[in-house]
Amino acid sequence: MKYRVIREHGAFAEGDIREADEATVAHLVGKSLTLIGPADATDQKSEPAPKNKAESAAPANKAATGKRGKAKA
Repeated sequence: MKYRVIREHGAFAEGDIREADEATVAHLVGKSLTLIGPADATDQKSEPAPKNKAESAAPANKAATGKRGKAKA
């Protein structure tokens, strides 16, 4: 969430805009901060998760491929 600093605290000067979790700054809301609104949509991942190449390449087991093991002499 975005907050406007109404009273100087820590490294934040009066009039600054600060992004923080609601739980982190709950004790400051009303005293030092006022709620502006939700943060930008930057929480989304920029890339999808990579696919596991090994899943499609390897068979589940030998029985699925029809291959037989070496015969013992």
